[in-house]
Amino acid sequence: MEILGTILRYVFAIVGMAAVAFVVWKVVNRQEAKDTEFQKKLDDDDERASKGRFGPPPR
Repeated sequence: MEILGTILRYVFAIVGMAAVAFVVWKVVNRQEAKDTEFQKKLDDDDERASKGRFGPPPR
């Protein structure tokens, strides 16, 4: 019976951590969506990544 209590404690801890992570993720996404300068940096980074680390390959 003691093992059931331990399992429930672990499940409760994991669910609690997931809930906190979800709330933090939503708050951060909301703040990032309002920040146009940050969005431009993300878009520029995506563009750089699509070209490859050092730009297009040499010919």
